Amino acid sequence: MEELMRQKLPNGQKYEKQELTCSVLFTNPKFNAEKSSASDEINSIARLVSKTEDLEVDRVFRKVSKNGDEETTSLNRSLFEFGHNFEDVEGWLQLEQPSKDQLASVLRYMFESHLKTTVQIEINKMYFNCHFIVLQVYSRFFSDLEKIPLLVTLPESIVSQKAFMLTYKWMLSDDPVLELPHIVEVFVAATYLRINELQAHCWKYFDDEECYNEDTACVLYVETKDNPAMDVVCNVMLTRIRKFLLTFVATKDFLDLPFSHLIFLLDSDQICVNTEIEILFIAVRWLGHKWNQRKGRLLRLVSCIRFNLMPLWYLLYVRREENHPLVMELVSHPEVEHQINESISKITSLMYEEKITALEGNGALSEEYANDLRLPRHRKWICDSLCTYYHDVGCPNTREIRFKHFEDYLSELQQSSKDHWSKVEEQDPSKTTHCCSLKRTKSSESVAE
Repeated sequence: MEELMRQKLPNGQKYEKQELTCSVLFTNPKFNAEKSSASDEINSIARLVSKTEDLEVDRVFRKVSKNGDEETTSLNRSLFEFGHNFEDVEGWLQLEQPSKDQLASVLRYMFESHLKTTVQIEINKMYFNCHFIVLQVYSRFFSDLEKIPLLVTLPESIVSQKAFMLTYKWMLSDDPVLELPHIVEVFVAATYLRINELQAHCWKYFDDEECYNEDTACVLYVETKDNPAMDVVCNVMLTRIRKFLLTFVATKDFLDLPFSHLIFLLDSDQICVNTEIEILFIAVRWLGHKWNQRKGRLLRLVSCIRFNLMPLWYLLYVRREENHPLVMELVSHPEVEHQINESISKITSLMYEEKITALEGNGALSEEYANDLRLPRHRKWICDSLCTYYHDVGCPNTREIRFKHFEDYLSELQQSSKDHWSKVEEQDPSKTTHCCSLKRTKSSESVAE
């Protein structure tokens, strides 16, 4: 038969014995018929197979005879060797192809059902069966591992069991929603595992003052102030404590406030107080909790107190009438005494200059004189109905303020409704408020509620 085939070939044309080959296409010829080539296919296989030399790629993609150009004669030729094959079917690419499950949906089902998992995550003797590829996609901690492990142990003090469950759930979800009660745990875990997208997701909540402001910001601050991974969050929350400050001071959590954070609060123009005298009492309350350890911080705390904003009568009264031992020790310190005397002098000069200016009909103090006085920045002033000791300058009622009165006020705050702070309104110091009548009105409203 081979001899007959050779006889029928044109003169000079050699007969080649054809070899059965396979074709492995990774592109769809229906859509890439012109672009696909043997070299593209070889490159695709090279990425798929570890040792491409074992495939004898040239033989797979080139239909050449094993015997090269050598002519062979045999009566035992196959149909393929006769030139018949099933590969040349007219209209093959136009035939309707059967559908199959999409790879993405199959993988999602496997991931969400935890089928054929490839790694175990151990946290305090609890084992989580996970797909390593999912962890690698989102976490640089896992993607940077040189070898694919069978078991990874994580520290529970950083990545809690609950946090890891929520983190892995976040990875598998297309539209993840974080649970606020566990957001701190999740953020700490995301920081350790270096999951940038999850950290950004957490920050979306931290950065929103609708979620964290005043009381909620203070609670989050207290929960995170001792966690180094939460330093940035902690500092942001501290800036949002304004009207809630005095309620915070009334708690035992305030007594453990780090010194640098206390300095930040007392230096702020945004905190809300009834009078600058309360800043002095806040400092005394913090110092008195651990006096022997903290007394060395006294002068730095005093630098936060704006004595020029205190009523003149209090500066004249405090060193004679105050009976609290720590307040007496503080105001009798030479540096504090100097500041009090200087403030008395400036306030007296200001009152005199304002009176002269009024008599002469001038509208305001000269800019040069105001600069000489170096008037301090104002706080955010409030007039809390629970605060019994503060009165406006022109109020005929008693203006005696001692540390004991401040402690009584803090006790009132402890027993008030948890949203009392939000009902306290800020006051404009340039306007007369008729403080006592205002307090009576607010007290009546509180009783009515």
